[in-house]
Amino acid sequence: MKQENRIFEKFLNVLVLLGSLFIIIIVSIELLSVRPVLSEQFILNTHLIVCFIFLLDFFVRWFYSGQGWRFMWRNLFFFLVSIPYLNIVYAFAPTLSHGAWVALRLIPLARGIYGVSLIVNWMTSSKITNLFITYLTILFIIIYFSSIIFFFVEHGPNPLVKGYWDAFNWALMNVTTVGSNIFGVTKLGQSLAVVLAASGMIFFPIFTAYVTTRFQNKRKRIENN
Repeated sequence: MKQENRIFEKFLNVLVLLGSLFIIIIVSIELLSVRPVLSEQFILNTHLIVCFIFLLDFFVRWFYSGQGWRFMWRNLFFFLVSIPYLNIVYAFAPTLSHGAWVALRLIPLARGIYGVSLIVNWMTSSKITNLFITYLTILFIIIYFSSIIFFFVEHGPNPLVKGYWDAFNWALMNVTTVGSNIFGVTKLGQSLAVVLAASGMIFFPIFTAYVTTRFQNKRKRIENN
C-alpha cells in the first residue's frame, strides 16, 4: 500500500512539473506575441486547472504524511502559492491591469520549483547536487522571465531592443555581472537588471562550493581505495 502511495505522489509531482511548464509556455506566448493570441477565458480555465493540480498534490502529501497540522504549518508557503489568485481576483475585478494579470499567473511557479526539487531528489541521493540543480532551475526561470518581461516593457521605448534575442542577451550579460551594452529605459527594466546581477552574485559561490565538494568527495574515494 505504501508503494502505491509513493507512485501516486510521484505521479502528482510530475503533473505539478508539467503544470509549471504549461504556465511558462502560456505566459511566454502572451508576452512575446505582438497581438493577443489566447482568450481570457482559456487563460483563466488553464490557470484554475493547474492550481487545482497543485492543491491536490499538497493535500495528498498532507494526508499520507501522518504529521497532521504540523505538515500544514511547515508547508504553508506551498499551500498559499497554489491558490488560484488570478481566478479569485478576476471574479471581483474583471478589469485587471496587464501587469497584475501576469503577476498573479506567475505566483504558482513557486510551487512548481518545489516539484522540480522533488524530482531531482529521485534522480540523485546527493543533497548538494539537489541544491545545485534546484538553484540552477530557479536561476534559469529568473533569467527567462526577466528577458521576456524586459522585452515586453522595453520593446518600442528602447531602440536597442529590436527583438527578443536582444532582451535574452541583455539578461545573460547581466546575470554574469559582466554587464550589457543595452540599458533599460523603463523603471521595471532597470530594476530587473539589479535582480539579475544579484542572482548571479548568489549563484557563482554556490557553483564554486558544488565543484569543490564534488572534487573533495572524489579525492576521498580515491584515497580510501
